Amino acid sequence: MRFRRIARCLLIAGLCVYLVSGELWSRHGLASQMPRIVFSHLGFDNFEIYVMDADGGNRENLSNHPVDDMDPDWAPDGTKIAFVSNRHEGVDQIHVMDADGKNQIRLTYGPREKRFPDWSPDGGKIAFTVRDAEPHIAVMDANGNNRVRFEDHATEPSWSPDGGQIAFLSWRDGNHEIYVKDVDGGGLEKVTNGHSPSFSPDGRGIAYYEGHEGFRHVYVMEANGKNQNRLAQNQGHHSHPAWSPDGETIAYAVYKDVFFRDAKIHLMTSDGEYIMQLSDNHHGIDYQPDFGPVGVAVSSTAVSPASKKTTVWGRLKIPFE
Repeated sequence: MRFRRIARCLLIAGLCVYLVSGELWSRHGLASQMPRIVFSHLGFDNFEIYVMDADGGNRENLSNHPVDDMDPDWAPDGTKIAFVSNRHEGVDQIHVMDADGKNQIRLTYGPREKRFPDWSPDGGKIAFTVRDAEPHIAVMDANGNNRVRFEDHATEPSWSPDGGQIAFLSWRDGNHEIYVKDVDGGGLEKVTNGHSPSFSPDGRGIAYYEGHEGFRHVYVMEANGKNQNRLAQNQGHHSHPAWSPDGETIAYAVYKDVFFRDAKIHLMTSDGEYIMQLSDNHHGIDYQPDFGPVGVAVSSTAVSPASKKTTVWGRLKIPFE
């Protein structure tokens, strides 16, 4: 009898969680949109690029390679995913593959590691970090050509949705701080302390994570740094926020310690209302989520919307050593 009571309580508790999650899921329109999420997964041996539905189902290994593959970023038109792999000479380089994992192609070369690719909104360029003695951000065409140096002492680039700015992490003042800079080279502005900036789809806000009282937490703020608001009050460390295409929800990683132990991907609303845990792999790490596009026609060529700003990249060209 006692066992039955315990089982009944667990069943009721599980049903309540299911109903609450389902109600929140429906309220925010996710059930009908179902954007997929790409993320980094560390299993027993190496990092891989995985994809799953926005409710956590249908996990699939896309990169499927015996070396480390990480830092995924979905192209705006949904046809490609940029990622980092050290499959060549053990050096991290930017690669790209089809959204189903096929046609994996290397884009960058050289002895220096390349990390954190981020597509421009029109799909024509990729910003990324070059790890050398003084890491910097570079920008190249989506096919790997025409690489230019964008910003020194900087990493973790994030394009604004209008294509006119890039947010990034810099430590030039001795702290980990988020800056925003115009893509034409002007308008450099420090907005707050933090890591992994991510512009909201409407360009009005930036999500990021920052340490506070021994823990890492996800915050959102206006793009100019005002009105900083901590989100997701559930316990643990939180990091790597990624906006859904409609700006209504944010995927992020939750983990036990600063080494990302037992990291899982969770979902919350953009105002911090917790929805659910998406990934449930019991042996490994799931983090670095990125939503795929919703309602975007899939084509082999990305088309730049008329509202995107034109960038004069010639002004930024600096010779590489």
